[in-house]
Amino acid sequence: MNPVMKKVLGSSVVSALTSPLSVDDYLALIDGRLSLSEPRGRVTHAVRQTPDSVTLVIEPNDNWQGHRPGQHVLLGVDLDGVRHSRCFSVASAPNEKSLEITVKRNGDGRVSNYLVDRAQRGQLVYLSPAEGEFYPEAKTAARALLLSAGSGITPVMSVLRHWITRGELHDVVFIHYARTQADMIYAAELQDLARRHGGLRVETVFTADGGERISEASLMRLVPDLGERETWLCGPAGFMDMAEPLVTAHSSAPLHREQFAATRRDSAQGEGAVQFLKSDIAASGESGSLLEVAEGAGLKPNYGCRMGICHACKCRVAEGSVRDLRTNRVREVRDTDIQLCIHAAAGDVAVEL
Repeated sequence: MNPVMKKVLGSSVVSALTSPLSVDDYLALIDGRLSLSEPRGRVTHAVRQTPDSVTLVIEPNDNWQGHRPGQHVLLGVDLDGVRHSRCFSVASAPNEKSLEITVKRNGDGRVSNYLVDRAQRGQLVYLSPAEGEFYPEAKTAARALLLSAGSGITPVMSVLRHWITRGELHDVVFIHYARTQADMIYAAELQDLARRHGGLRVETVFTADGGERISEASLMRLVPDLGERETWLCGPAGFMDMAEPLVTAHSSAPLHREQFAATRRDSAQGEGAVQFLKSDIAASGESGSLLEVAEGAGLKPNYGCRMGICHACKCRVAEGSVRDLRTNRVREVRDTDIQLCIHAAAGDVAVEL
């Protein structure tokens, strides 16, 4: 949208004329992608690479400010009149006009399963600004290891594509673990890239088809010069827990990690009473994270990843004692914004919700 037009439509005069609706409500009648400030996009391609995944190519509006390699976004869709947002990594390179997101089926995940089953060309989606520090602002590594498992391949693909588009692919070993060949996303593209770029070696391990799970012996066999390589690591929590110490034991080179789940302790049980001030509701803090306590009390706080990654569930605690579910650290907080999904009550807590 023209910046001058945005300024005019964003004026207090126009806002008064459109009240009680917003300017965006009227713009949506013309094109749902139009908005004065919110990043939105339309799906231009929906490709099912595997039976349980979909790759979405999205054309964003001009409110989208771009992303760095491997960052993630909150992607929102309206289901039965309610907007639901979840966190997904961007797989495309930063210089591309469209952004690409690959979604895998996720148990009972409502948004993921909806997108895998029903996402199609022309669908309107809502986007957040990109976040994440998976790729630092640094010089391209002379020798690199890209190590991923499952859907952890998506941010790693963004890093790889970034190097290729900039002509900075030097010496890269890409190792990916999947259950079977049929489960592997981007298999054909990776094979083609390895054929066309002498600086890229791709190794795939299919654990349900006889492939050896990651171990010290297997990793050193695949990457004997591991100690000389900067590493980008992403995958499910169990894979990360095994892979990270193996890498750090054999290399002092930088290790960049992106994990799809906060490392929560086994027990998410809290204690004390939780008072939701704006709703005038009190609940026991024993039933899980503060997000889970709120939902159990009938509230519907915003959330995206439920993993401590996206910050969508951030909410202010007026006062109280909370426990970080990643570290078990207990602290007293007052007038502090915290992520509800990775904190539990460690005593009485008053939440502004």
